[in-house]
Amino acid sequence: MPKQALENLTESMFYVLMALTRGDACGAEITAFAAQISGGAVRLGPATLYTLLARFEKEGFLTEAGTVGCKRYYRLTAAGKAAYEGERARLQRCLEDAARAQVTAPATLPKGGQRDEEEGYRHPSDPLPVL
Repeated sequence: MPKQALENLTESMFYVLMALTRGDACGAEITAFAAQISGGAVRLGPATLYTLLARFEKEGFLTEAGTVGCKRYYRLTAAGKAAYEGERARLQRCLEDAARAQVTAPATLPKGGQRDEEEGYRHPSDPLPVL
């Protein structure tokens, strides 16, 4: 099954949305926030930042909140908040899986299993839950 557009966000995308969860911000503020919160690990160059802002605006994740002088301010929409929260939850599941993998013997992990949100992992030969 093909992935939907922006189903999984890149690190830069995630930090741009994270910055906007705190309120309206201009490009310089978004860049400064990403660098500060990540301890300098995430550095957004102007080309990356403004490409992402344009893409997010096209996807309906943000809108222009206004201008002050020559600075454009951006505001997260409900769709942008949902995308951020969805990615945050996905990353949290990844971290939980990594922690579980550190303490789980390989023989106890299901082969070819898939994550089931309520029941943990299921093997592909197990029947699907009835809805």
